[in-house]
Amino acid sequence: MRTRLFSAVLVAFVVFGTHADALAIADSAVEVGVQANTLTLEEAVALALRDNRDLRSLRMYRVLDRFDLFLAHRSYWPTGGVAVSALRRKADNGATSEDLTVSPSVSWHSPIGTSASVNWSRYERLDGAGGGNDGFSASIRQPLLRGAGWDVNMAPLRQAKISAELAYMNEEEAVAGLIDQVTFSYRNLIGAQERLTLSQMALERSRQLLETNQALIDAGRMAAADIVQTQSEVASQEVALLETERSLTTARTQLLNLLALDPSMPIQAQDQVEAEAVELDADQAVAFALSNRRDLKARRLSFEQLELAEKLARNSRLWDVSVVAGYDRFNPVGGGPDLSSHSVGLQLNIPIADFSGRRNVMGAQTALHTAQLAYEGQLDRVEGQVREAVADVQSRWRQLEAANRAKALALRSVEIQQERLRAGRASNFEVLSLQNNLRSADSQALSARIAYLNALTSLDQQLGRTLETWQISLEP
Repeated sequence: MRTRLFSAVLVAFVVFGTHADALAIADSAVEVGVQANTLTLEEAVALALRDNRDLRSLRMYRVLDRFDLFLAHRSYWPTGGVAVSALRRKADNGATSEDLTVSPSVSWHSPIGTSASVNWSRYERLDGAGGGNDGFSASIRQPLLRGAGWDVNMAPLRQAKISAELAYMNEEEAVAGLIDQVTFSYRNLIGAQERLTLSQMALERSRQLLETNQALIDAGRMAAADIVQTQSEVASQEVALLETERSLTTARTQLLNLLALDPSMPIQAQDQVEAEAVELDADQAVAFALSNRRDLKARRLSFEQLELAEKLARNSRLWDVSVVAGYDRFNPVGGGPDLSSHSVGLQLNIPIADFSGRRNVMGAQTALHTAQLAYEGQLDRVEGQVREAVADVQSRWRQLEAANRAKALALRSVEIQQERLRAGRASNFEVLSLQNNLRSADSQALSARIAYLNALTSLDQQLGRTLETWQISLEP
């Protein structure tokens, strides 16, 4: 009812599609609606998502987040480089020398903390004097306490993944929020259009009554002074119509600003205000919200970040105990046997009177406990918000039913009283009073329908399922 598959696909193509043909089809479909001065809600959402600058900014930042995640993965791969130098030297006595040095190197940091490096260098004389040497060295270090273990060394990668997930959810939340803004604004425009129609109908009824009064006066069945009431009512309805037209202009401008379109464009909302009853269970709605709301998911991810920070803070207070090993080989200038050495041993570094590590642990623990308390309070608030939203939907539907009954009864009362007036069995004042009641009942029924639909949209907000309702999925 509230979504159409074609329109949902259209929105997805406009915002998140990468295929040029699909994007062109989506744009042309929206432009056709705009050029015809009519706009559906799905087209309005597509326009808003396509041209929103804030969403474009978030999208660019997400590119950086994905690259940061790539760099975090890349930090566990071997890295290397080559240093090359070619020098020509000239002494005060005029002697010159030229030499070339090439030094490639490779280093690697493993997911368990092992660090290894390999270096080779070659030195050559280029001035024909001969001579040169090369050297090779390799070293490896494995921490046993501080900086050791899979969890500690994989923490930066996990933090990068969490940051990318948070950025993704932030963009989802921004898209959902924009959809909700457009939806409320679009329905506000529908309401203004419908109220204009109701004002025109009320003015037409007053003018018809004025004609009936004049006919009764001409027939001698009504006093001439009684028509003043009807004339006053016609003037009042004309004033009300002008005010409704002003409200319509305001609602249209607000929607056009949200869509980044020309504020003078005379668009009209094409959708009808239709409402159907929706069965809701408060307990199921609460359970759904607790598992699907993005703010709660983000809070749980932040817990993991804080737990990683505490783990790293605790690890930084440990002694630095490492097993080290190395090998060096050197070829001296002028020939001769190679010189080599190797080593293996244990390194120990014990901090003394350093309380900064303890302070870092206390800070991490405090941040984690504070976040847990805030999360518990947020769970209570979410449950209250969802139950209130469910109750609001149910209450709005009952109000809509009552408003529809009142509208039907008011219309029937006006019809009956107009018949009695033409038969001379009712007063002009009674008809005017009933027509005012009908105008109020029409306005109440319209407001009740829009309020019910807005309550459903607000419920989607509280449940965190706006994108699911619209069948929109962002690129990961």
